[in-house]
Amino acid sequence: MSTTVSAAVFPRLYRDSVTLMALAAQLEKLPGITRAGAVMATPGNLAILARSEMVPADLSAAPDDLLVVVRGETEDEISEALAKAADGLTSSDDDSGAAGGAPRPATIAEAIAGGAKPTLATISVPGTYAAVVAEQALRAGLHVFCFSDNVSVEEEVRLKTYASDNGLLLMGPDCGTAILDGVPLGFANVVRSGPVGIVAASGTGAQEVSVLLDAWEVGVSQVIGVGGRDLSVEVGGLMTHLALGLLADDPENGVLMIVSKPPAAAVAEVLLARLNALASHDRPVVACLLGAEDEGVLGTDPVLIRGTLEGGAIAAARLAGGDPQPVVLALAGAGGTGGILGLYTGGTLASEAKILLARAGLKPAIHDLGDDQYTAGKPHPMIDPSPRNAWIADLAEDAELGVLLVDVVLGYGSHRDPAGSLADAVTDLQRRRAEAGLSPLCVVASVTGTEADPQRRSSQVATLLAAGIEVAESNAAAVRAVVQSWRNVE
Repeated sequence: MSTTVSAAVFPRLYRDSVTLMALAAQLEKLPGITRAGAVMATPGNLAILARSEMVPADLSAAPDDLLVVVRGETEDEISEALAKAADGLTSSDDDSGAAGGAPRPATIAEAIAGGAKPTLATISVPGTYAAVVAEQALRAGLHVFCFSDNVSVEEEVRLKTYASDNGLLLMGPDCGTAILDGVPLGFANVVRSGPVGIVAASGTGAQEVSVLLDAWEVGVSQVIGVGGRDLSVEVGGLMTHLALGLLADDPENGVLMIVSKPPAAAVAEVLLARLNALASHDRPVVACLLGAEDEGVLGTDPVLIRGTLEGGAIAAARLAGGDPQPVVLALAGAGGTGGILGLYTGGTLASEAKILLARAGLKPAIHDLGDDQYTAGKPHPMIDPSPRNAWIADLAEDAELGVLLVDVVLGYGSHRDPAGSLADAVTDLQRRRAEAGLSPLCVVASVTGTEADPQRRSSQVATLLAAGIEVAESNAAAVRAVVQSWRNVE
């Protein structure tokens, strides 16, 4: 069936990227709509839309304009979708504040002049403008949580140097997760307060570790995200070192923890020297560096290096006086035959799965569906799971596949019912495979979330189990269950 692309331009209107991703996801659920995008009309965003064939030929928009683009089957359905987008954007375009109708501040300067005494600014604007806004906030003496990406590494180094020199946190750019004084920022879970202070160059890695600690009744004091490039050669760990110093100065942090993919070699050498200087038997340190070899003995060495998220969480929990008891999952399905496919919404969870399966000598196909190649002009799959559902639907006639590994990430910012969406897709898949005379897939999931999260972990687990999906206590446990199943067959 042929489709048509049309757009609506909202001059000089701004909405943050999280709001726009959610809007696009809502539009794609409307009848007859096959694709939707909601972005600021910057050259970079227009280029992304063009690669996806989502730019009408007659489009005229400036970088400060908000653009909604819809591909649909009929003109009436497209018009209805664009009307709904306009209603959603303009109805929230209320300049009055929550109290007394006072105008909302439009700039950093106005917010500070208004009498409120903010200490932190969260930034979610197009990358073209993120560095400018971040600098304004830093020069106003504010810590910064920068969700925006597409900031050049040169700008990141310049801004982080300024922030570090002035004792200010610049979390990001492209920082997905933080929890400061119990307040979640970005994609984050509701976890109990406790003695573990975390510095994270990984969003879903920080979520997985903090959720596992919560499950073992060990809480976190702070989770300070620093952005995925902080431990690169170019940035040199500028914010990681500042964050470590802030955590070390706070006596409430009984255990210090780093969560990251392995740093660049030169950066790692400096980082480990710093960790050894900070560590003591009264203030132990866990360096959870994904893919690294485990080093250090609990109770003997003040710095423990662990190569998996689960391993790092176990070490931190034990150092904090907890008693972690990971549950071993034995697969009920026929997991020991056929290929292994991983469809992940969390990039660090996907990386952990790749590492563990490779160590076991298995050769899976693991995909991070949150990677730029899959999200160009589309919402992140933690917000809108439909791209993974569409991929799952394509597995109905794959006779070579035996196991599907998936993650379900809960918390603020994530889809309101990710397990329900996944369960529907898997139920339909198994039905179609049965009709094609194929064996059902063994589907194994992990759930990164807590009972206090908006989606409630136990409810999400129950939904998955009812759909025949096997649920492990952690991503690493899900992978181990698959590995053990293969070994049993061998």
